[in-house]
Amino acid sequence: MTTDAADADRGGHVERYAQTRPDAIALADETRALSYREWNDRANRLADALERRGLRAGDRVGVRSRNRIEWFELDAALAKLGALRVAISFRLTPPELRYILENSGTRALFFDDPDPAALTPAWEGLPALKLRVPFRGPEFAALIETGNPAPRARAKATEAIHYTSGTTGRPKGVHRGRALDPERREALARLNADLKRSIPYRSGDRNLLCAPLNHAAAPSSALATLARGGTVHVMEKFDAEGALRSIDRHRISVSFMVPTMLNRIVSLPESTRARYDVSSLRIVTTGASVCPAELKQRVFDYFGPCLYESYGSTETGVITILTPEDHARHAESCGRLLEGVDVRIVDDAGRLLPRGEVGTIFIKSPATIDAYVGAADLGEDMAEDGYFSAGDVGRLDAEGFLFIVDRKKDMIISGGVNIYPAEIEAALREHPAILDAAAFGVPNPDFGEEVRAVCERVPGREVSEAEILAFLRDRLADYKRPRAVSVVDELPRNAIGKVMKRDLRAPYWAGTGRAI
Repeated sequence: MTTDAADADRGGHVERYAQTRPDAIALADETRALSYREWNDRANRLADALERRGLRAGDRVGVRSRNRIEWFELDAALAKLGALRVAISFRLTPPELRYILENSGTRALFFDDPDPAALTPAWEGLPALKLRVPFRGPEFAALIETGNPAPRARAKATEAIHYTSGTTGRPKGVHRGRALDPERREALARLNADLKRSIPYRSGDRNLLCAPLNHAAAPSSALATLARGGTVHVMEKFDAEGALRSIDRHRISVSFMVPTMLNRIVSLPESTRARYDVSSLRIVTTGASVCPAELKQRVFDYFGPCLYESYGSTETGVITILTPEDHARHAESCGRLLEGVDVRIVDDAGRLLPRGEVGTIFIKSPATIDAYVGAADLGEDMAEDGYFSAGDVGRLDAEGFLFIVDRKKDMIISGGVNIYPAEIEAALREHPAILDAAAFGVPNPDFGEEVRAVCERVPGREVSEAEILAFLRDRLADYKRPRAVSVVDELPRNAIGKVMKRDLRAPYWAGTGRAI
């Protein structure tokens, strides 16, 4: 492992570059820039201010924010304290936010909602939540000013809790900060080293941060750049032409983008794309949802050979990587298995299938968590011998390249965001005129999938699509809400009464040449 890579693991790059490259720009947006010295100074002050307000090592701090420089100031401060960051989507409704605050035992919450009062139902009566700080307005800056600037070191990168949908439909917290036995720790180090070798970050890279920071991939890309003394240009909200403008203006060399973002860029008019010089871009990492081979080729045609695709899950971490060199022979694949990862493909009876045959994917990785936050085990998704299934269907070829064919589970992935239908269906069933409901994904040329729902009405009751959509507005985040709802007298069911979602999905996917 190189020195830079080791610093990335320890999380000591802020302090290191504050000494060796103090005036180099670490973070920039459209209105301001922070040098490494300024970033480190503000993080020292913030860590002291939070400690004075009772935060300690191991405490959990929620961060609900759009992309902004303050996220990085807080992240570095939490690392100096040894506190954990709880990643929270700014799109969640107050009831959804409240669930995560309660489940994680969050002690402090930082947020950037324009109207903080709208979040009151999320924290009202929560005894564990001791501190609430909006990023907007003077409060955050004032908090930093109260802190002592005395230097503070940090031993490792900030630990984080990310929430993923589980089989119950309720989000489940994933935390990787547990102690590992020596053998597993060594295996994890080999996996991470393989991944780092595969994606050639360089000292002084310029990273365009345009994907949401509540995901794991976007901060990983940004922090990998900062670990090598580079600069992260923060884009609050993704815009396709705006991204090209930033790449041209700032000579961006690295970025993480979900397939939806890539699709929006390459779908811009050719005359628009021709206005920008994107020759500086060396690395575009992508993941979070399937990136079709046709889209990959369009990215190569415009940007050149810069695309690196990965596959994994919140529970297992990244398990594959597809480099530009692999693209020519394995364009349909999501990549080769990383060192230390094993995948087996099984049929519905659990029997191991030979290479090349399609079945359910089970993953064994040293990065796989042992339990969700709150000590909930991984349940039926985890086999007794340590293999985990995220519900995807695929095949493994003779060279160890993985191909995703379908999803056995009901999970919908829209714009790189996981959406679990059970949560949507539970909200729909709260309506007094709805007896049962089925939510599922249908093709969307921009997002990959969008949410649709079919509702079974209570006999004798009438309800309109508009009424249902209005009912969901305050119950579900916008990305979870169905784009269309139909109402039927009876949902299709099998002999044991289970709703046959495959029959509902099939007409939408017919003729598309894909099933996800």
